[in-house]
Amino acid sequence: MKGAFALMAGVVFAGVAHSQEGPSKFEVQLVDGGKKTDAEWTLLKKEEVTKPWNICVLFPHLKDSYWVAADYGIADEIHRTGTAMTLYEAGGYGNLSTQLSQMDNCIAQKFDGIILGAISADGVGPLVKKAKDAGIPVIDFVNGVNGPDVAGHALVSFYDLAYETGKYIVKQSGGKPTVVGFFPGPQGAGWSDDAVRGFNDAIKGSKVQIAVTRRGDTGLNVQLDMINNALQTYDNLNWLVGVDIAGQAAAVAVRNANLSGKVDVAAFDIIPPVYDDIAAGATKASPTDFTVLQGRLAVDMVLRLLQGQKLPAKRAGPKPEMVTTETIKSFNKTDMFAPPGYKVEFSIEATKK
Repeated sequence: MKGAFALMAGVVFAGVAHSQEGPSKFEVQLVDGGKKTDAEWTLLKKEEVTKPWNICVLFPHLKDSYWVAADYGIADEIHRTGTAMTLYEAGGYGNLSTQLSQMDNCIAQKFDGIILGAISADGVGPLVKKAKDAGIPVIDFVNGVNGPDVAGHALVSFYDLAYETGKYIVKQSGGKPTVVGFFPGPQGAGWSDDAVRGFNDAIKGSKVQIAVTRRGDTGLNVQLDMINNALQTYDNLNWLVGVDIAGQAAAVAVRNANLSGKVDVAAFDIIPPVYDDIAAGATKASPTDFTVLQGRLAVDMVLRLLQGQKLPAKRAGPKPEMVTTETIKSFNKTDMFAPPGYKVEFSIEATKK
């Protein structure tokens, strides 16, 4: 580690990619406005958590392995610290009213803290303020929440993730005209809108052009239908690019249409099926946002605030890295995905007295 020194709240500046000491610490980027600083985040030790804090966790859905990995990271950290949690999932990105009702219920039940995977970056604002006014810190997790009332942001910018994918495709194009079908997820979801901006900024000034953008829920069948329709409508596509589930669906669609070798696939975030497709050569690449580590970070943030500590930065997240067929073996899968056979934990009782 070069030039490492202790920083408040267990953060150490670092130049290493990953700690070799397991999940007790890992590399992050601290974000302050437009400034990003590489650092190493050390999780609280169990004995540093002095009360059986009870955390409400709110997810947009549990339809895919991304959010299962998020649950694993959060639940494992809750177990490790002896604290408690209850998880609510809203059933999909069209169910903002359900998530708002669930969040209101968490406030009424006086949970100590909230970890929020928001359906809408703006739509949750009034309830985030209500939680803050009730003395309940809210950690914005993965998806992004606008407004000043969030206590902390544990996430990787989907702008950055999609930007990395865009730059990868520009490089792969070798300066030749390249046509993309883009499937970034549901309109109005903060993370999806960020991804649209990031990808478009990355290809600006290049010969990579988007022929079609289709927005929709991240259910596999929804994405597969949109991709199949695009392939039938646009016969000049060179790449299919999208959110993790779209990447998974695109690999299936390309194979079924006998377009392997003619249409390439990339995602801007990763789940096990996308990882497997990269390993098999069916998908070219995807950046990883280390979903499990984000879950651990969100728990650590809310516990630090409840313990009266100040966060070293209001926003932090693992540093994204590109997974390709060349780099895939260098990654620890348990930093990204839930273990095989993992079952979602909805409720955990505190073991700390």
